[in-house]
Amino acid sequence: MTSFDETVNSIRNPSGEDKQRLPRVTLGAVNRDGSFHYAKAFGDDPADIADIDAVHWIASGTKFLTTVAVMQHMLTHTSGMAYVFMHPLLGRYQQLQGERPLIQQTVKESYHPFLVFEPGKRWLYSPSVDWAGVAVERVTSMRLGEYMKQHIFDVVSAKDVTFHLDQREDLRARKAKNWERVGQSLEEEKNPVMPDPITEDQGGGGVYATVSAMLKIYRGVLTEKLLRPETIKVMFQPQLGDATCLSKPDEYPPPVRNAIWNAVPHDVPVSFGLGGLVNTAAVPEQRGSHSLTWSGIPNCYWWIDIENGVAGIYLSQLVPMGDQQSVQLLTEFERFVYSTLNQPKPTGTQAHSLL
Repeated sequence: MTSFDETVNSIRNPSGEDKQRLPRVTLGAVNRDGSFHYAKAFGDDPADIADIDAVHWIASGTKFLTTVAVMQHMLTHTSGMAYVFMHPLLGRYQQLQGERPLIQQTVKESYHPFLVFEPGKRWLYSPSVDWAGVAVERVTSMRLGEYMKQHIFDVVSAKDVTFHLDQREDLRARKAKNWERVGQSLEEEKNPVMPDPITEDQGGGGVYATVSAMLKIYRGVLTEKLLRPETIKVMFQPQLGDATCLSKPDEYPPPVRNAIWNAVPHDVPVSFGLGGLVNTAAVPEQRGSHSLTWSGIPNCYWWIDIENGVAGIYLSQLVPMGDQQSVQLLTEFERFVYSTLNQPKPTGTQAHSLL
């Protein structure tokens, strides 16, 4: 029987000339009662960080943290704003304005010079959560990172997480390498997508964190330590009156499709909750019904399964987004987590920890 480590290595280093390798990845999962904890790094580049405490830019994985900080209609991505790569009209506008960086230094510089539809009319991935983060700052008179530290990170003892590497040189020293897929090869990314340093705490994609820090935060949600039960219930419920835009995955380019659906099969119905995609039916051998999930540009993925009390995360620093090989490994990891949890525990075993 093939072990999970063997499965990971076969996906990361496939045989054949046309097969694409994967760089270093860190996988992690935890359950609600603490009886299961998995965290492991897979990589063979001696120049990269080998330990599980490597720091990753989680990009749009930040959105869930901002969702925990603020609950409002903008979090459903029905505001009428859009990211430039999600709408051809904004793509054309960018061409006319000249090339600009994908990630801006400030929220106000982001690509939303006009609404592409009336608010509430449809779903389209957008910088709405960046503006939700600004709303938190206005209401609390605190920087978003300061608010998160006090009300999220410190509550669950998640120390290795920040918006600003220049303020945490200990984390910068452990930053995982950035990789770029060029044809069939992997090359170190020459011009990273995320500026460093950055001037604002961007709620839509600015956080750097370790796998352990993120697992503590996800478990804080599973155990209702960070949010009230009634709030969690709302977050994991479909918020779209019309989910037509999420009913036809094949209409999206493959990278965008992979980024949105990640390990959720395309025949499973989905909607959008507060902070992520919601599958409204269970995924066989994987997550339960009404789980929440999303991804980040450098092929970072996470899911939280409230029904079964399980959360998992896949961290890498590989662009472009929505890498097919990464999604394949994520799917195998998720199946491994649930198959492990479903195994009978030996008598007297209190916790299943795989470190």
